[in-house]
Amino acid sequence: MKIQLWSIGKENDAYINEGIKIFQKRLQHYTDFDIKLIPTVKQAGSLSVPELKKQEGKMILDMLQPQDYLLALDERGKTMTTLQLSDFLQQRANAGTRQLIILIGGAFGIDTAVLERAQTKLSLSALTFPHQLVRLIVTEQLYRAYTVLNNEKYHHQ
Repeated sequence: MKIQLWSIGKENDAYINEGIKIFQKRLQHYTDFDIKLIPTVKQAGSLSVPELKKQEGKMILDMLQPQDYLLALDERGKTMTTLQLSDFLQQRANAGTRQLIILIGGAFGIDTAVLERAQTKLSLSALTFPHQLVRLIVTEQLYRAYTVLNNEKYHHQ
């Protein structure tokens, strides 16, 4: 199963990139993983929040393939433990999912049309994190989940 982490926004700061690269390299032992940065909408500052979300949503929906499994990160989504995330990944692989897209929306969240397309909505926390840190957290958690699936010592239960 291929996993892509899509994120609307700017490049990571150097210290965050360093952390992401560490876990991205480790993940390659388990799955095909890539990060795709989606540039912000042109003239985003002149748009209303609903219009900005709608335009971001259209870009995302245009990029998705019909067979892609979409997991959207959303504050109203369900939460998972690391063990539940590892089970989720195994279930997706068992179901024959070819590509799992994990989506981090824009600064104001994800458009309703994209949330309706998402098969799973996940909340990382009730706290608000910068998008760059979320990329690092998700990458690390994917690595952690795969070490659980492979009975490796990284995750302590």
